[in-house]
Amino acid sequence: MKSAVLICCSALQDEAEQLCTSHWPDLKRTYVTSTLHLHPERLAATLQSALEAELKQGNRVVLIYGDCCARMTALESLPGVVRTRAKNCCELLLGAEEYRRLSHEGAFFVIPKWARRWKRFFSGLGLNRDNAASLMQDLHRSLLYLDTGLAAVPDKSLQECAEYCGLPFEVRQVSLDYFHGTIEDALLRSRSSAAAG
Repeated sequence: MKSAVLICCSALQDEAEQLCTSHWPDLKRTYVTSTLHLHPERLAATLQSALEAELKQGNRVVLIYGDCCARMTALESLPGVVRTRAKNCCELLLGAEEYRRLSHEGAFFVIPKWARRWKRFFSGLGLNRDNAASLMQDLHRSLLYLDTGLAAVPDKSLQECAEYCGLPFEVRQVSLDYFHGTIEDALLRSRSSAAAG
């Protein structure tokens, strides 16, 4: 097979671009809109199409995704495809242990790309001010914004979202070290798989 290609959710596009510029500037990358998470079957179909196009050209593919649709296991089992090891975008940034710890403390994670589009996210799930607040307060204790340092913290949007949900918000600085290591691991597995095949 030829070179590796990254197919990544646009939710982490800025962070992935930062890492690619520093570490893998020659890697081709494709970003798939994160709004497809609201339509899992469309997400799966879009990824399937993108994977098939790259594999047909003889490229290896690294999927920078969590368990974002029911068909993800089938997609990553295609010859020449490797996926990052994480449940979701937030775990890609935090690592499994820290993600689990903060989840158990009741955090609802907000990443930079989502912060200004939170209303669209809630409405896409069929939630309004009344039922969103009730659901969020049943499941979570706070909104936790993961500040990757690539954009100004959207305090106004976070405050509006916090008031909408009836939860306080916190900002946590997150380095890209874990994300970098996760992609590096997937690239290594992709190279090893190609060499073995």
